[in-house]
Amino acid sequence: MEAFLYAIPSWLLFLLIVGGSVGLVWLATVLLRRVTTAPKDDRHNEVVGFIFATVGVLYAVLLAFTVIIVWEQYLGAESAVSQEGTALITVARTASSFPEPERGQVYDHLRAYAQFVINEEWRTMDEPTLEQEESAGAEASINSIWSTYRSLPPSQVDAYTTESLDNLSTQRALRLQSNAAALPIALWFGLVLGELVTISFCLILHMENVQLHALVTALLTALIATSIWMIVMINHPFSGDLHVSTAAFEHAIHVIESLPR
Repeated sequence: MEAFLYAIPSWLLFLLIVGGSVGLVWLATVLLRRVTTAPKDDRHNEVVGFIFATVGVLYAVLLAFTVIIVWEQYLGAESAVSQEGTALITVARTASSFPEPERGQVYDHLRAYAQFVINEEWRTMDEPTLEQEESAGAEASINSIWSTYRSLPPSQVDAYTTESLDNLSTQRALRLQSNAAALPIALWFGLVLGELVTISFCLILHMENVQLHALVTALLTALIATSIWMIVMINHPFSGDLHVSTAAFEHAIHVIESLPR
């Protein structure tokens, strides 16, 4: 289901979620007012309004909490990608003191690693349902760098050099884990059910002007549906039109290629 959603362009998904919800609610409001009679006193709106206010506050808290969660996950993924690109450059610069051919080997493996991530791993991470997201070529490139390090005399490989490569592996793991993080099904159930309950209370309120009632209900629906659309778009940071960019790796390749051999 998630793979299907992320295959749809963001603008079309917006029209389906927001436009579809608004259209259904507008139609439901008009039809409900035609088949029901107006309440005889104002106590109807007083009771429904009190419950509606309580439900609205509870749902607003849940919705805001969810938006904050997915936004922090998205920023965490962007940070992991940026840190991984920086780590690539750091490893390359620390290897500049190596003799040849080891220095050139490290540069080649780092460039190959970044290319594997961009060309292979990014496409795999674009599918949120796939279990295997790691590129065998990227993993082999890191292992080859470690092999090059071990082939050098201990005097040429200090603690800072190995720490830089350790940091690259750490940031890689954080990036892969950030794509696996997603909202649980239970939270999605709460979001959808909360929207239905909130809009239902808005429907059973009574206003003399039917079109105004439909407009107010539709505006509230549009606000909630837009928030859910935002959650869907950034729930998986590497999927859909709003995915995290590969610019950090492209910049790292440019820097590595500019280093003297």
